[in-house]
Amino acid sequence: MATFDMSQLRQQTAERFSILKNTDRDISRLLEELSVIWSAAEAQIEQQKEGDRNLIDCAPGCQFCCVVNVSITLLEGISIVRFLRQLDPPVLAQVAAALDSLWRNVRGLDDDERLLARCKCAFLDDRGWCLIYPVRPLFCRSITSTDVESCRAAVTGQVFGEQKPVLMHQFQLQLYKTLFSGVATGLDQAGLDGRSFQMSGLVRYLLSHPEDELDLLRESSLSWDKIYP
Repeated sequence: MATFDMSQLRQQTAERFSILKNTDRDISRLLEELSVIWSAAEAQIEQQKEGDRNLIDCAPGCQFCCVVNVSITLLEGISIVRFLRQLDPPVLAQVAAALDSLWRNVRGLDDDERLLARCKCAFLDDRGWCLIYPVRPLFCRSITSTDVESCRAAVTGQVFGEQKPVLMHQFQLQLYKTLFSGVATGLDQAGLDGRSFQMSGLVRYLLSHPEDELDLLRESSLSWDKIYP
């Protein structure tokens, strides 16, 4: 694998958002920057895969890892909610109901407890496919398996207290973790909210409070008390 400077990538990513400090900080502009980051990352991963023997084994409907806590920035949450609002009303209503049910079951659980609870992500359809795949969070993009059966065994084993490794594409993991850190830092430097939130709780809240998007980004006023109920 060719040498890749993750530190430089983090700095460059942060700068993409920090330069918006003295602009009107329109959400559409921020979301465009996020989309550019996704596209650049996917292109870089394809380059790294060339000649890589351990190709990613994940595929549509493979949902073994979709039972974990996922941290997202507020900007990612806004991106997801805007995507969801484009769905047919009956589908959106089903997603909203699934979010309500999931949040009642997982709010307050730490990572290990959430995994043991085996509650599937609210954004999976009846086939186990991700409904928000085009705008899925950076941390979701980072999780891969080079062997789906070892992934299944690891997640199942965790329920019984067994520690089994998940063979992951390490470059993809580090790339998206770096991008997440860069986005969060850049938002903070731009005077916006760069904190992370639990995905299901944040998206559930934003679906019910669309008018709060820009104010929340500017004022960092979103609290656990607002998301929890």
